[in-house]
Amino acid sequence: MTSSDVSSARSSRSQRNATRTPEHRDPRPSSRGRSRLSVGLIVFFGSLLGTLLGVAADLADAADTVDRLRRLTYPELCIAGSNTILGDGLALAHEWSDAFEASHNVRVRIEGVGSVRGVENAIHGECVHVLAMSEPMTDTQYIGLTTNGVTLQCAAEIGFDVIAFVTHSTNPLAALNARDLRGILVGATRNWDEVGGADLPIRIYARPGSGTTDIVLQKAARYRDANIFDDQYFPPNSGYMSCESNGDCLNQTLSTPGSLYWVSTAWMRTQPEEYIRVLPILQGDERAIDPLREDVDLNEYFTPMIRPLYFYVVNTQGMSAETAALARQFLTYVRSVQGQEILEKYHFYTFFNPPRELTIELPPGFEPDASGLRPVCVGA
Repeated sequence: MTSSDVSSARSSRSQRNATRTPEHRDPRPSSRGRSRLSVGLIVFFGSLLGTLLGVAADLADAADTVDRLRRLTYPELCIAGSNTILGDGLALAHEWSDAFEASHNVRVRIEGVGSVRGVENAIHGECVHVLAMSEPMTDTQYIGLTTNGVTLQCAAEIGFDVIAFVTHSTNPLAALNARDLRGILVGATRNWDEVGGADLPIRIYARPGSGTTDIVLQKAARYRDANIFDDQYFPPNSGYMSCESNGDCLNQTLSTPGSLYWVSTAWMRTQPEEYIRVLPILQGDERAIDPLREDVDLNEYFTPMIRPLYFYVVNTQGMSAETAALARQFLTYVRSVQGQEILEKYHFYTFFNPPRELTIELPPGFEPDASGLRPVCVGA
C-alpha cells in the first residue's frame, strides 16, 4: 500500500467518526456509571422503606392511643380480695380479665389485697364489684357488709385449692398425723421431739389475716376464734411468728431449722421444687400423699386442707345496672369451661368435680332449694 493509500484510509475513518450520530454510540453505561446508579437506587429505596416503616409505626402508635382512649370510656369492673386467686405471682386473674375484656366493653381492675381486706374495702365503699375469697364468708363479715348497704347479688364456688404444710429440709419426719398437727397449731406441742422428730423448738410462720391462715386455724387447729376482728388472732401461748408474704414466709422457713409453714400448692408450684420439703398430714393410717403430684385424688387428701374458692358479686350504693350486669357476666365466664381451663392451668381444681366430703358454705339467701340446687345469683 502506498503512502497515498494510507492517507486516504485514515481520511475515510476520520470522516466516518465525524459523521457518526449519538444513536450509533454504545448505549451501555460504564462500570463506574452503573455503580453510581446502583448506590443511588439502594439509597432511594432504603429511604423509602424507612419512611414507610416510620409511617406504619406512627399509625400503629396512633391506633394504640386511640384504642386506649376509647377504652377509658368503658366502665371499670373491680375484682378485689384473695391473694391466692388474684395475686401471689400467678397470672390467673389477668388471663381471665384479658379474655373477658376481649369480648366485653369493660376495663377490669385486679387487686389482690387478701380476702379479709377485700371485705373491708367493700364495707368502706371502695371499688369492689366482685369479691374473691379463699375461705367462706363469716357471719361477722356478712353482717358488716349488709349493715353498710352492701348486698350480695351472686355467691358461688369457682374451684378448689389444696393447702400443704412445708418444713425445713432437715426435719426427719416423713409425715405428721392430724392430731399431732392440731397440738402444734394450738401451742400444746412446742418441740418436734414430742411428735417423733428432732429435739428442736417448733417455729410456726404465718400471715395474719390471710385466707389460708384462717382456714388452717379454723379447720386444722379447730381454733374457732380465727378472725381478724378478734383481739386474740393466734392461739395464746403458741409459737407463731408473723411474716409478710408467701415469699417471705417460705424464705424464713427454708432458713430456720424446726420451722413450719403452710401455703397453697398452686403457689408452691411456682417455686423451685428442690427447695420444697412437704410434710404430709395423715388422717388415719393411710399412705402419705404428696400434694404436688399431678395425679392427686382430692377424695384421698387431708379434707380440712381442701378449700373452695369463692366469688361474690356485690351490689354497692350507686352501682350502675351496666356494671352490675358485667359483674354477673364475669362470674359466669370464670365458671364456664373456658374460665375453668385457665383455672386448671394454674394447678387449681375445677368446681365441676368437687370432693365428696367437702361442704360448700355460702351466706344466707344462697341455700339449696328442695331439689338440692343452689342459686348462683338472686334478684338478677
